[in-house]
Amino acid sequence: MTGRVFAGVDAGSSATKCVVLRFEPGGETVVGHAVTPSGFDYADASARALREALAAAGVDEGEIAAAVATGYGRASVRFPDGVPRRSITEITCHARGAREWYPTVRHVIDIGGQDTKAIRLCDRGRMADYRMNAKCAAGTGTFLESIAVRLGLPLAEVDALAMRSTRRLTLNSYCTVFTSTEVLERIKAGDAKEDIAMGMFRAIASRVIEMLAAGGRDGPVAATGGVVTYCRAMRRALEEALEVPVHRPPLPQHAGAYGAALLAAEGSAEGDSIALHAAPEARRDAGCSGSCARDDPPRRNGPTCAESASLRGRPC
Repeated sequence: MTGRVFAGVDAGSSATKCVVLRFEPGGETVVGHAVTPSGFDYADASARALREALAAAGVDEGEIAAAVATGYGRASVRFPDGVPRRSITEITCHARGAREWYPTVRHVIDIGGQDTKAIRLCDRGRMADYRMNAKCAAGTGTFLESIAVRLGLPLAEVDALAMRSTRRLTLNSYCTVFTSTEVLERIKAGDAKEDIAMGMFRAIASRVIEMLAAGGRDGPVAATGGVVTYCRAMRRALEEALEVPVHRPPLPQHAGAYGAALLAAEGSAEGDSIALHAAPEARRDAGCSGSCARDDPPRRNGPTCAESASLRGRPC
């Protein structure tokens, strides 16, 4: 398996990401990655992201040993003919990617364009539970973008303003519409624009805290997704709310695609010797301590035990 290449594509609601890994005797290396707007066509966006990531890696599509698709539009992702491929939920892939970067992480916060996920891992690195805010834009990238548009500012400028905040101000509304109104009221009241901007990020952090509290919090936290990638204030707000440092991966927006590429390699490594440094026991053992989920790499396309349990509203 030395030198073989594996690809992961995360077709998100706003952006499609791809990571290409090359495995060598010393371990895996990210040799190429790309991100492109998802637009109206996930198949086209995924093909474009894969093409750009392969070009960055300097490899041909014929060198791909296996691939995994994940994300909101994973059913539409197409890989070159002859490439073994699987489809795995973004919950599992984000958890896997974050765990590879930070072997001791117990919670993964993924703030994307259309939803926010709070994923809890057990002490062996398997996904134990998750919470997701998917019915409303509140607490997502869309939440921030909509208010930025209302203010006539690019999101990057809102982030820059927030980083200059000197007074703690929290917006109380979670609803995007109500928050927009509250922002205008704060402006009318004469509050500093820097503090109002930071208040927007604190509003998201407050929502995340509620999601984490529902499942329990007991260890290191990592944050992934596009909002954390482009907004330093989001990480600052999370650290204020959690009162602990929050890990920011080297490629936070690509965490799902990275995890997908790792799972592609693990799925093809039955009986082989690819070495992945994060939580090898979790891949070998029959199960975790407690009631966490089994998520052995070669798996079906459906949800894990913990995902199904969360949807049912009872323990796995």
